[in-house]
Amino acid sequence: MRGLGIQRFWGEVWMELRVALAGNPNVGKSTIFNMLTGMHQHVANWPGKTVERKEGICRFDDHVLHIVDLPGIYSLTASSVEELIAREFIVQERPDIVVVIADASGIERNLYLLAQVLELTDRVILALNKMDLAETKGYRIDAHKLQEETGVPTVPMVARRAQGIRELVERIVEVANGDVGVSPKPIRYSGLEGTLNRLEELLGRQAVGGYTPRWLAVKLLEGDAEVERLLKASLNADLWKQVEELLRANERAPMLIADARYAWVRETLAQCMHRPAREAITITDSFDHVLAHPIIGLLIFIIVLACIFWLTFRLSEPLVIALDGIISWAGERLRAMLPFGDFVKGLIIDGALSGFGAVMSLLPVLVVFFILMSVLEDSGYMARVAFVMDGLMHMLKLHGKAALPLILAYGCNVVGVMGSRILESERDRVLVAILNPIIPCSARLSVMAFIVAALFPRHLQVTVMLGLHMINLLMVFVAGILLRLFAIKGEITPLMIELPIYSVPTMRNIILFAWHKVVAFLKRASIIIVSVSIIIWLLSHLPVGAPMHETYLGKLGSLLQPFGKLIGLDWRSCAALVTGFLAKENSLATLSVLYGSPQEGLMESLRKAMTPLQALSFTAFQMLYIPCVATVVAIWLETRSFKLVALAVIYPLVIATIVAGLIYHFGIWLTG
Repeated sequence: MRGLGIQRFWGEVWMELRVALAGNPNVGKSTIFNMLTGMHQHVANWPGKTVERKEGICRFDDHVLHIVDLPGIYSLTASSVEELIAREFIVQERPDIVVVIADASGIERNLYLLAQVLELTDRVILALNKMDLAETKGYRIDAHKLQEETGVPTVPMVARRAQGIRELVERIVEVANGDVGVSPKPIRYSGLEGTLNRLEELLGRQAVGGYTPRWLAVKLLEGDAEVERLLKASLNADLWKQVEELLRANERAPMLIADARYAWVRETLAQCMHRPAREAITITDSFDHVLAHPIIGLLIFIIVLACIFWLTFRLSEPLVIALDGIISWAGERLRAMLPFGDFVKGLIIDGALSGFGAVMSLLPVLVVFFILMSVLEDSGYMARVAFVMDGLMHMLKLHGKAALPLILAYGCNVVGVMGSRILESERDRVLVAILNPIIPCSARLSVMAFIVAALFPRHLQVTVMLGLHMINLLMVFVAGILLRLFAIKGEITPLMIELPIYSVPTMRNIILFAWHKVVAFLKRASIIIVSVSIIIWLLSHLPVGAPMHETYLGKLGSLLQPFGKLIGLDWRSCAALVTGFLAKENSLATLSVLYGSPQEGLMESLRKAMTPLQALSFTAFQMLYIPCVATVVAIWLETRSFKLVALAVIYPLVIATIVAGLIYHFGIWLTG
């Protein structure tokens, strides 16, 4: 047995096994992972990738199962990052068992993946999930006969009811211990065997990159670009030339290989599955006539989205207010108790504690958001959202699933960035994460609304806000197209999505999904946000005792004065924009300090200090410019790239400068 080893816990001997879960999207893989691991799991990213890596532990008798949930895939051809991750893990990290999870209600497509996994390893178990749904469709699948036909141990399951979970663990241990054998039925590539043998000879019958010559030969004939790159670097020029000649002579090979695999699937199912002459019309079919309709479905999505938007912030608002109150109370108590001078107290309370408060204020929003996201995903509705929005999102060279995180960014950019994880393509995730900063979050909208209310007459306020939003939408599309053309290149990822049946979300899945997302964010983001909060506070209070315009922040604002002239702003407005990096609402606090006076409120002070044209320039710049520190951290966590984080900071600044400058100078020209 190729276990990870033996460990002793309090005198007991535990045998460790590494188990990989593989399967198509929407087969119940996450449900099975959560059932097996419970709270004993953690989420990170695969090294150098933005794709999530979920790992957990399951203890059973005298075994410890280290379970890795591989990305959802349809094949093992390296046409996506997820497929490459899955096959490299199977070959290079050599798990003791690979559990292929199949949806029994759509078994043909799932067995196609099983056929490919069996070409990589014979340490395989088939978990036949959603047996209840297969029965609803009228399918009768003999799991025992299926095991005989494939030569792969098979476990029938209904994971959302926890049926078959224990049996799956028992089978994993039995196969790992050698108590149950695996003897997979081989696939016959008729008409290609001679070519495959010749390719194996050219490859020297030696494994390259951990892959067997037979597997490499099959992938070469399939046209796998990653395998071609690997072998081109490994073989001498003469051998590679002979390989290319064979490939050119077998241009129809990809089709023949796919046909052979599907023939294997059909022959297998012919012996163990009965299909009704006419499938029953399910509740899902009835719902999809409405929810997947191109017009009605879009209207329903808008309503659902409005509900998510409303619930996220309405449900979290009392908790945010309560946490803000607790932080304020703690600050007052510390201010009275700490035996330090005003500067040290300010550093601790207004710097560090304020930064911690910013983190805690995000907590309720993220919890509610991820709970709602889990409900949508677990119910099967998210797939319909992608289907309905696909045409519209093609304008940004994205597919329909990208709509939700982009729109939710209007509530909170952090939520929008983290919501990009629902996208399968790495390029799409990065593009959505980097587009988020130019979408005005609720904090930016509140600053914009305040400035517009202060500087514009009531009959123009709605027009000004709508005009700003139209400019913003235009910039989102312009930025998306430019980013896709010059920075995050790639064609539109085709929407390959199966519409799963609707199901009632399980509380266990919802809680685990929200818990791990929020904990992962807090662990990695809190230190950075608090640190930046302290730095901003120090900049605004050093040298000690200096008036604001003489502090480092004030001097920074003065240095920005030449830049401010481009968009019609003075150094005080520039300083307010700098403090907005910590949190967008800080801009108003800084304006209050720099413009306000004890005798009159901020609105009256702004009316005396700014013209409506300057106010319009300020609000347009505020709407589009750099993201707050929490959003920057979220983008870093999603991309793990300093270059992409720098891009996410710089390009909104450029767009904001151009838009605000055009508004100001056009206004000057228009008014003479």
